[in-house]
Amino acid sequence: MKINTSIFTFFVLSSTLILRSTAISSNDRLGVAPEDEIYYKGLWSSGTIKCKDGSRTFTKSQLNDDFCDCFDGTDEPGTSACPTGKFFCRNAGHSALTLFSSRINDGICDCCDGSDEYDGKTRCKNTCWEAGKVARDKLMEQIALFQEGVAIRKHEIEQAKISAAKDEAELSNLKNEEKILKGIVQQLKEHKERIEKAVEKERIQKEKEVKQKKEAEESESKEHKSEEKVDAGEQEPVNNNDDEAAILDNPPSGQNLKENPAELPVDVVQNAHASLDNGEKGEDATKDIDSLSREDLGREIGSRWTGKKTDQQDHDINDVKNDYETSVNVHDEENNGYDTETDEDHQHYDDDEDTEAHMDDVGDAANDDSSSSYNYDPDDDMDMLDMETESSPSWFEKIQRTVRNILQNVNPFQTPVDVSEAENVKKEYDEAITKLSKLKSKISRLKKKLGNDFGPEKEFYSLYGQCFESKQNKYVYKVCPFKQATQEEGYSTTRLGKWEKFEESYNVMLFSNGDNCWNGPDRSLKARLRCGLKVELADVDEPSRCEYAAMLTTPALCLEGKLKELEDELDKQPQFHDEL
Repeated sequence: MKINTSIFTFFVLSSTLILRSTAISSNDRLGVAPEDEIYYKGLWSSGTIKCKDGSRTFTKSQLNDDFCDCFDGTDEPGTSACPTGKFFCRNAGHSALTLFSSRINDGICDCCDGSDEYDGKTRCKNTCWEAGKVARDKLMEQIALFQEGVAIRKHEIEQAKISAAKDEAELSNLKNEEKILKGIVQQLKEHKERIEKAVEKERIQKEKEVKQKKEAEESESKEHKSEEKVDAGEQEPVNNNDDEAAILDNPPSGQNLKENPAELPVDVVQNAHASLDNGEKGEDATKDIDSLSREDLGREIGSRWTGKKTDQQDHDINDVKNDYETSVNVHDEENNGYDTETDEDHQHYDDDEDTEAHMDDVGDAANDDSSSSYNYDPDDDMDMLDMETESSPSWFEKIQRTVRNILQNVNPFQTPVDVSEAENVKKEYDEAITKLSKLKSKISRLKKKLGNDFGPEKEFYSLYGQCFESKQNKYVYKVCPFKQATQEEGYSTTRLGKWEKFEESYNVMLFSNGDNCWNGPDRSLKARLRCGLKVELADVDEPSRCEYAAMLTTPALCLEGKLKELEDELDKQPQFHDEL
């Protein structure tokens, strides 16, 4: 019986020592992160170790003794003695957590396993399993999202490469067409100029003929008047009035006669009647002269002495001018400049491209918070360059055929010049100039599009030409990648920034140089990107004055590398597999 009592006593003492040793070992590991256990093994084996910063050494008895021996706090991982110390929560069943040592035994349960409040003054319930389940469910949802998003991203990258290759091929084709069209325009220009020279030569010749005709008529008229004067002189009596003779020898100016017709002597007026009657033909002329008053007769005499043009001469000159104006309008080449868009003009597509119909849609949704997207067409004014059906020739083939026919059939050296043919050449030249201008504009737009950075795999290519909007309170926010970001309130639009670049390894879109804030900086917006099955704008905010932040989901951010990280995180926690 005595032996048995001794054995029992030995067993109790051994158990106490074992439990104490276990407790000490557990206390030594308090607050130690798994990656630091190798560092502390040296202390447990040798009894002494240097602080991590190398400033001092400490013994095993100084570990977690609630006195800070190391400046970096490596001797007090489980107490709040060192201000720079860190405490590690293992949180079995949930995610581990690292706290500042000042939060140890502060009466607040920071670790879900309650290990930060080990002094017993505060009782913490272990909630790691419940919290871990919520986190595991969320992790599983993220994995499922990324798995589907990765598949969408791969498909969009394939489509982007096809679209980019198509745009590059179109650009090359347009450049070739531009080169040919420039040649066509030059040929039409030279042909038009030759025709214009021929028309001008013909006009000058016609004016010369009219002038010669006019001079011949005037000469004939003068001879006729001289004969009439001789005949009238033979019929006049010897005792003609001296005043009349003086007037005939020194005729007054037409202006004086028109202003003072009443000053004419009576016998001069009578002789003038006779002279005018002889000069006019027909009864109507005689009737008109007889009906003239003394004043009107004076004006008529003055008009004849001043050499006034006849109605027929005026009519001939007008015919020449009208024929020339009808034949061709000389084209002013100063107005042939290209109407291509500049970046400064294109910045207003922000305001002009948003149609009134779209504004009505915004007004209808004024009471709902929503997110939506729509496409804008950078080439909406290029419809005349759209290719026709495959069964019919394109506009380019048509213009080549038309110009070829003109050059073969219209002879610029033919006289007289065919007016309809001249007009046709001018019309084709003007149309070719217009098409060349539009062609240059489309080339410029394609170059600008292809010059953008669409990501390493062109994963953002599909976002070009699209806008995404979100209704928040009274504002409608719009983000158009590679273009601009705006804030709308009713029919008032504020530009939050123009597209600048990607940042943070294609995780952020930066829009800068927006409208100026009153007494502040220019507005700007940063759109942070995250994985999503479709592109949506959300969570627009203004964390700083005139600096906006937004969240934009897109499959482009569903990366395979991130999916692998999530799956590895799931594998690190064996508990997770029990729920799968």
